[in-house]
Amino acid sequence: MVVMQTRGSSKLTPKERKELIVDLCRSLVVLRSTEEVAEALTDLLTPKEVETIAKRLKIAEYLSSGKDYVYIRDVLKVGYSTIARVNTWLNLSGVGFKVMLSRRKKSPKQESIEEIYDPLSWRNIKRRYSLYFWPQLLFEEIVKTADRGEKKKIADAFEKLDLKRRRFNKWENKQLYQMFSSKLTLKGKTR
Repeated sequence: MVVMQTRGSSKLTPKERKELIVDLCRSLVVLRSTEEVAEALTDLLTPKEVETIAKRLKIAEYLSSGKDYVYIRDVLKVGYSTIARVNTWLNLSGVGFKVMLSRRKKSPKQESIEEIYDPLSWRNIKRRYSLYFWPQLLFEEIVKTADRGEKKKIADAFEKLDLKRRRFNKWENKQLYQMFSSKLTLKGKTR
């Protein structure tokens, strides 16, 4: 763990600084939602510090996706030195940036006005005939709210459901029905 020397921190020993940072990390890790993280950041940092951190993360995202310095400077209103510094951090290590960017949940796709009000859009067909689509709608809603571990468990469960669907097709069901119905009628006649 790299502990940066900042103004005013010289009164703390390196060990004390490290303990403070570890404690901060442990405190942030217990937050469970975007709202909780936002509340914590706004409580801990000034608006300018939050903006600076957000810009650094966005710079890392843009650099990782191949955007050039001019584009990043124009969009985020930052200097070339800031972009170069984030680029250096990415090239030297960048593990933290890469983890955050890879694990970050994608924001849901915004539906266009046309899609919302078009009666023949797929969204509205699923809503209108929801009884036909309820398993899919339920699955989509669960996946939206589940974390990564839960998503894997859910995907595995639905994979098993798909296996069952493929295994117990009409032909198999008919054979099972005939096999058990013949046994039931035999039992009924012997009584």
